[in-house]
Amino acid sequence: MRISRTRMTVLVALGLVAASAGVYFTRRATGGIDVGGPAGLSSWEVTLTARGQLPSGKDAVVTSAPPDFRRQHVYNESWKSGEVVHREGRGDAAKRGDREREATWKPRPMTAPGGEYRLTYTFRCVLGTRHPTPAMHAATKRLDAAPETDGTLRPTSRIQSDHREVEALARELAGDSTAAADQVRAFHEHAFDLPYAGATGTGSALDCLRAGGDAAGKSRLVVALCRSRGIPARVVAGLVLNPNAPPAAHHWAEAWVHSPDGPEGHWLPSCPTYGHLGDRRWPPNYLVVRLDDEPLVRGPGNPAVTFFARPLADGPPAGETRMQAFWRATALASLPPAEQQLARFLVLLPLAAVVVSVFRVLIGIRTYGVFAPALLGLIFRDLKGLPWGLGIFAATVLVGWLFRKVLDRFHLLLIPRAAVMLTVVIGFLLVVVLVSARAGVHVTGYLALFPLIILTHMVERFWTVEAEDGPWSSFKTLLGTMLVSTVVALALSPDAVGRWVFRYPETLGVVVAVLLLLGRYTGYRLTELYRFQDVIEFETKEEPKEEAKATAPEARPEVAEPALATSAEQGRH
Repeated sequence: MRISRTRMTVLVALGLVAASAGVYFTRRATGGIDVGGPAGLSSWEVTLTARGQLPSGKDAVVTSAPPDFRRQHVYNESWKSGEVVHREGRGDAAKRGDREREATWKPRPMTAPGGEYRLTYTFRCVLGTRHPTPAMHAATKRLDAAPETDGTLRPTSRIQSDHREVEALARELAGDSTAAADQVRAFHEHAFDLPYAGATGTGSALDCLRAGGDAAGKSRLVVALCRSRGIPARVVAGLVLNPNAPPAAHHWAEAWVHSPDGPEGHWLPSCPTYGHLGDRRWPPNYLVVRLDDEPLVRGPGNPAVTFFARPLADGPPAGETRMQAFWRATALASLPPAEQQLARFLVLLPLAAVVVSVFRVLIGIRTYGVFAPALLGLIFRDLKGLPWGLGIFAATVLVGWLFRKVLDRFHLLLIPRAAVMLTVVIGFLLVVVLVSARAGVHVTGYLALFPLIILTHMVERFWTVEAEDGPWSSFKTLLGTMLVSTVVALALSPDAVGRWVFRYPETLGVVVAVLLLLGRYTGYRLTELYRFQDVIEFETKEEPKEEAKATAPEARPEVAEPALATSAEQGRH
């Protein structure tokens, strides 16, 4: 028995839906519903909030993000602000090799200068991870490698390791000991015994030596004493997470020491504020944010920074089954933070394609391809930048179209012509950046997200449609592309949508099933119903008249009875 293509498509779609539902309910039944990365001692949701004056000119607000290494796993990061915007994705972390994971914030377009901003950075983390992922091992190997430069030996403005008082104290405390670990212990104990003074985080090592200091000052003193003795050391900035108290920004020190039984070295942690020293007794609630002495938030003036943390009740269980371990190993949340952002974007792309397919197949709105409006909609999920971004997009396409008409006179080959158009698009965007900067409007955060290849392709498509179907058709297609992109941005902008697909990637099976069914749709589109409404109304009005003639008994005798009577009379004659 030969099965039709439509029936086969429906059966395959139902199979995909059933498989996705099976994976979803299996995940819930086996404890894999909320896999927050590898199992650990505790799970937290941390929110950083910063307030301050809007930056101007080349200034920016920079927020730090904790690295995904050692036994701390970071996932589910999100950034929000109504006044400033940053580029989402790998960003500068890829350039710096995870040592300084940062987000750079710029004022939104058309934001009034001199105002105030408020931003929030939220993430989840697992502390005391029992089974670090390969990516975490790789990051740990990079960040905890032996110092190759003298950056951990040089004095700074707040770590005065070359000051005579610091050098004299280091010699006195070290005594006759030559082992780095013993010297670090002596420095740690001396800083711990100093009085705790202030909590500003701005005290230097020399200030702490003379009159005591806070956690930052004591940590800088330990680092300065180590560096004065030729021991590489660094200040660590982070958070202390307690379930019954608000999180506190904290500083401690790390010194590079060699193992007593071999040439290998490692970073020895020292918290001279609370007296913790060494890995064995190190508190499991210390979260590393930065491996240097920079503040967690940098910006014009002194941004006011607050933290909020809550333990996650749905954290990983103490006894993990094999099935739960499988879900954690295959979860997108187990990826490094930078890869998580890429994964969040990728899982939303099929949903955007569904929206575009519905508009093209069911409604009948023409667009420049499928992925162009889908990608544009995902780029402008930040709805506050949607009008500005779509305006730049439309202007770029129109300017490129004008230059394309000029280039048509030269009859260039396809590849050189596309290269010229790419150069023109880049030149126009540079002009937009210059003009907007002079006007005090920062659009870099949006222009950086424009895929230049898509813009160049849009110009070519705009020209091709105009040549084949006329200017009105090309402009109508451009408007359709912008409309569908707007709907994609509106549909996928809620955080709940991204969280759901990221948490349950098996949803993509349902997405494929919907696309298969749309691919077999052969009915009318809504725009076609509008175009042919006159024909449809005419047929609807004529059908009742025909039915009335067929069903009214009093209409038939007027025609039929005379004919029958005539026949009877003729028979009698």
